[in-house]
Amino acid sequence: MPCAVAAIVIVTLELFVFNLPFWQTLGATPRQAHDDGVGNGLVIERGGVAVVTDPEHAWRDISSDEKIDYLYIDHAASERPRQGDDVRWQVSTMKETDSGWYDANADVGYSPSAEHSRYQRIGDGTTHVRLRYQMDKGSVIPYNTITVNPRVPLRFSPIRLIVEILAALLVIIFRPSSPLYRMRLDLRRRDRRMPVIACAALTCILPLALFAMAAPQESPDPVYWDFFASYQATDQYQRLADAILHGRTWLDYPVNTALAAMDNPYDTRMRTMTALNNPDTPVYFDVAFHDGRYYSYFGVLPALLLFAPFKVVTGMRLPTNAGVAVAVSFASLATALLAVQLARLVARRRPVSLGATLLGMTAMMFGNGIAMLVQLGLFYQIPQETAVGFASLGLALWIEAKLRGLERHLPLLSAGSACMALTIACRPQVILATFVAIPLFADEIRGLWTRGLHDARAAAHETRVWACAVVPYLVVFLPQFAYNQARFGKLTDFGAKYNLTGYDMTHAHAPLTQYFSFVFQYLFQPPNLNAHFPFVQPQTVPLTTWRSEHPMFGGWLFTAAPFALLLFTMTVWRFALRRIAATRLVIGALGAFAATFVIDARITGVDFRYEIDFGFMLMTAVLVLLYTIDGAANGPAERTVAFAAIDGSDGADGWRGVARRLVFGSLTACVVAAFLFLFLKQFASGMNMPTRIWWDAASWFVFM
Repeated sequence: MPCAVAAIVIVTLELFVFNLPFWQTLGATPRQAHDDGVGNGLVIERGGVAVVTDPEHAWRDISSDEKIDYLYIDHAASERPRQGDDVRWQVSTMKETDSGWYDANADVGYSPSAEHSRYQRIGDGTTHVRLRYQMDKGSVIPYNTITVNPRVPLRFSPIRLIVEILAALLVIIFRPSSPLYRMRLDLRRRDRRMPVIACAALTCILPLALFAMAAPQESPDPVYWDFFASYQATDQYQRLADAILHGRTWLDYPVNTALAAMDNPYDTRMRTMTALNNPDTPVYFDVAFHDGRYYSYFGVLPALLLFAPFKVVTGMRLPTNAGVAVAVSFASLATALLAVQLARLVARRRPVSLGATLLGMTAMMFGNGIAMLVQLGLFYQIPQETAVGFASLGLALWIEAKLRGLERHLPLLSAGSACMALTIACRPQVILATFVAIPLFADEIRGLWTRGLHDARAAAHETRVWACAVVPYLVVFLPQFAYNQARFGKLTDFGAKYNLTGYDMTHAHAPLTQYFSFVFQYLFQPPNLNAHFPFVQPQTVPLTTWRSEHPMFGGWLFTAAPFALLLFTMTVWRFALRRIAATRLVIGALGAFAATFVIDARITGVDFRYEIDFGFMLMTAVLVLLYTIDGAANGPAERTVAFAAIDGSDGADGWRGVARRLVFGSLTACVVAAFLFLFLKQFASGMNMPTRIWWDAASWFVFM
């Protein structure tokens, strides 16, 4: 039945909503529009092109003897389909009863690369249309003929259909009445194991699909930034791999002698002037500069694991996009594994359903922030995602050691510690996830301590357990600290403060009171929504004094992870958390998040890409609470004082039904909202969506 309803909804959307223009124009009579001239800021030239000479007065007027419902921009020989070929304008309209123009303010237009973008909705009884071009001075644009009231063809988009099907599947699978909530998680059974494997694969494939759809452009060489008169050092990992293979710690970027002679090369304004006045040798941006040499302050581990081996085997540099894809896959699979392990951990004391586990894995994919950032193809995310992957894998191994009996499976404990320790060689602040181990192993730590106080053999065993937990950290930390010492002369100096970036990091000391606004911007800022494609847009961050900031899409709780609002119901579910001793684990994960958040906000200010550092920590707390609620609301019924007090009846069945519908109904809605936001964000301004795909998706909503 749910599948049939979903099919009916999808067919209705496809036939009668997205294809509404087909029905509206079924009986239309296409005619060529009258060309009524252009503004003095638009010059028509031979070959069917026009040149924008003054953007303020670049317009074109057309009219028709009939009311204009739709326009079609005809093909022209001057069109050259390519990336960035779109022509943008704003529309002014006039009816026969009007004495002047009425101006719209939304940018519309078309792309020669996207056939269906040539159709444009007008309506309102309009007989005259002015296209006010929103193009830069000097832009050369096609000067097409225009058809009035064309017959819009029936069309179906594979991408749109996939989005509709995925949204419908999320509703069908995770709705409160889903039979999956009545199946216990049991990975020993094939029929329970296969859905988990399939979900893990999908949570890995979706970010990669978004990455492939965006197809971020990659330059093998640094890109010049006019604003800073510098080259963005986008090939740092390729250069770092070369440095490793040649036995050096510094990068082989040529050093501008004037830059090296500066008293404070981190002064952005003076460095920009120095670069402009000394153009013979480039100055590089977003790379550490210390004692006259360039260094990468980004974690060295991705270079050791990916870029250097690739260079050794192939003799070529590993493309950044390939590195991003590998890091995304690793982090996605590791966080999916962590979601499953958390379910198994909670299931020791209270049954966890297969449905809740799949919901947790899906929520983790949205909430870890990786899919939100992936389309940009930035090399910055490689160390972040690698760190998140190792931290999640480390937590998953620790949980496995706990489930099997910590004292009998010390190799799992050591492996988990080794993975967690490796985060310091990727993204140092992610190492703070280590502190989740304290509430996770609280019982084991207490037991070892108690027994060790009264028995020498137990004390020796306690020492062995602690060695298995701590020694892997030393094995990783010592080489990393030696690497730091060789580069910057200090064991714990990772070099971030020497970054040549948009502000002087060596002398930046933001007021601590700014954290109040950072908490709001990172977590609680509502998204910037509107009713024009792509419906979501970035928004700037208002600051009372200067601070490093980048446009945000909105707070994490209202964009990437609205389902994480579940955390604010913790007090309601205290009885269930206490029953399985899960409260301390939730608080431990939240504590690790808070510490990481403070470091990120202190050093880097506001930027949605830093959410990757702490998103999985927040999601760890969310999933523990989710699985606890699942055990209480979907597990076997029981007559308890707590349930009876809440339900006001002799049993818990009534309360459980209400809780199940409220909690899992809202979670399903939030997961669907997160998915739609994630998809539409791909098309927001500033994101690198290919022109053809952008305009093709925009044409889905031409009826609006």
